Amino acid sequence: MGVRVGADVGGTFTKAVAIDSITGELAGRAVVPTTHDHRDGVSAGVVDVVAKLVAEVGAETIELVTHSTTQAVNALLEGDTVPVGVLGLARAPYLRKARNRTTISRAIAHEFLDLSAGFNAVAARQALARLVEAGAQAVCVAEAFAPDDSACEDAVAVLAAELGLPVTTSSGLTGLYGLELRTVTAALNASILPIALRTAEVVEAGVAAAGLTCPVMVMRGDGGATDLAGFRAAPARTLYSGPAASVAGALRTLRIGDGVIVEVGGTSTNVAAITAGRPALSYVRVAGQATAVRALDVQVAGVAGGSMLRVRRRRIYGVGPRSAHIAGLTYSCFLAPERLAGGRPETLAPRPGDPADYLVLRLVDGTMAALTNTCAANALGLIPDGDYAAGHRRSAIVALDIAGAAVRLSGSELARRMMQASTEALADLVTAVAAQHRLTQPTLIAVGGGASVLGRPLAGILGLDCQIPPGAEVISSMGDALSLVRAERERTVSRPTPADVDALIAEVEAEALAAGASPTSLQVQVSQIGDRGAIRAVAVGALVLGSGVVPGRPPLSREAIIDVARAAGGSEQVDPVGRFWLSSLDGRVLLFDRFGDPTLDVRGEAILVDGSPGEAPLQASIGSAVSRHVRNVGPIKIQPTTWVVQDGRIRELADPDAIADTVGAGAAAVIVGNA
Repeated sequence: MGVRVGADVGGTFTKAVAIDSITGELAGRAVVPTTHDHRDGVSAGVVDVVAKLVAEVGAETIELVTHSTTQAVNALLEGDTVPVGVLGLARAPYLRKARNRTTISRAIAHEFLDLSAGFNAVAARQALARLVEAGAQAVCVAEAFAPDDSACEDAVAVLAAELGLPVTTSSGLTGLYGLELRTVTAALNASILPIALRTAEVVEAGVAAAGLTCPVMVMRGDGGATDLAGFRAAPARTLYSGPAASVAGALRTLRIGDGVIVEVGGTSTNVAAITAGRPALSYVRVAGQATAVRALDVQVAGVAGGSMLRVRRRRIYGVGPRSAHIAGLTYSCFLAPERLAGGRPETLAPRPGDPADYLVLRLVDGTMAALTNTCAANALGLIPDGDYAAGHRRSAIVALDIAGAAVRLSGSELARRMMQASTEALADLVTAVAAQHRLTQPTLIAVGGGASVLGRPLAGILGLDCQIPPGAEVISSMGDALSLVRAERERTVSRPTPADVDALIAEVEAEALAAGASPTSLQVQVSQIGDRGAIRAVAVGALVLGSGVVPGRPPLSREAIIDVARAAGGSEQVDPVGRFWLSSLDGRVLLFDRFGDPTLDVRGEAILVDGSPGEAPLQASIGSAVSRHVRNVGPIKIQPTTWVVQDGRIRELADPDAIADTVGAGAAAVIVGNA
């Protein structure tokens, strides 16, 4: 048996699972408290849970370890970053503008080189030395128009490496124009390079110490995975990898159309939208500044299963954001009722700097117990038997009866009001997320250890259907274990030619293959970024394991795809197009991948091309289709979007005239319309 291990670092616990690479069944699980205060940080917990699974399933069976990490986002939130120096580069006539746009507040020092007479290695080395003298411990290199030619940025990076300086080039993270945007993004990445290097070393050494020789991957914030080399170079891409792992796990476990995933942990709750089966991504903002890094569009609330009750002037003030785990306290509902007898309510500040309004129980033996949402839900009988969050209901009732005296309420009324305050706070967030993504009646998918605590009550007040998948408490770890390699590149090109698109595809395919993706599993989708005058290419593929297995769900049969298409409102007539399936009905075109996941939903029409000699001229067919789907808005004509689907690639093209050249020889589909 070969297994894949997934480990997720949560605010309260670090959990890991082992999943059979062929059957997808759970083969083992482990959990430890998240190691916030360990000298190796939360990475120590990852090493611990992996070691526990090695003891359970055997080192020889483990073929892959993937973990999602909070190190990048924690470093930014807690200021665990290093001072960054920026070296700006440009040629005349852009010198003044480039100097201004590379002088950013995030940098401790700034140097600038004029490249009008060519690149001068001596001057670059001297500039780097001055940055170090000014206190820089990492360097960002940003040149005007570097996406067109990164040779000078790359040359500076080599010099920085010779000096032992961690370095990020602006074109290494994005191919978008916008010098300030690229500078901010590269500086952000450079500031967390040292902690990323330490994290990679700790995890790599810990995995090796456990007797494993398998690949180690890291979940990215966009829901894909990268190898440790990719993590060392671009840790910023792992921002929000924890929420991304939970969404990936839910999507691999359930078939979701429009939904809102609510991951209820012990410390916080993450909310993310799923539109037509696909997670919403957005550009990450840090301290109010936009970056060129895309990640899951997630909203976070400081209320969860372990959130503690707060009171002021003998009235309920709220629940959270401090959780019992961070406070170092046990949930009252997980203690025996006898331990709680004789306890008395008391307020305190759980951590230095917290307000002293968190209500706890001081027990007869001198210890303290927390009053949490999980306690309230257990007291109200909301938690099913055998659920991960199930505690002693009698203990929860006793604890809340004692606490109720402090706010002049019965224990049951106190529990009800705690749940009301928490679900109302989350309801506002879920409503806002649904409205932002134009979801009118989404399914609420509750995951995480506190899924049963707040998931169903939240869905109830919103009037939404609620699903809690099997293994909801370890869904993030499952998402890690089942993750796919993902690579993404963006490039500013106002009117991309087929050659531009092919070059970008080649870049993302090479990156995905370098990370270990199977060539036969790769799918590439190219789309236009209209507001940026750019194109984006995303490559996704399964990792080849040591056994030769390419894990993941088996491709669906034609009959199963027909069922999926029918359920999505498509036709029973489905056509294979490369690694995809196409279904058209009444002016609607649906495109599914081999596993039945939706990739396109277009109002328009599809033209199937089989490459036969007697086929009608493609350009004429495309021209007719385009003319049928032109929209007139006043005096303005709006052209439809066109996609070419061929082999494992989906190309979105702005210029219909380029489609015939893009298709070339072989079977394909051209889709014309509006998504």
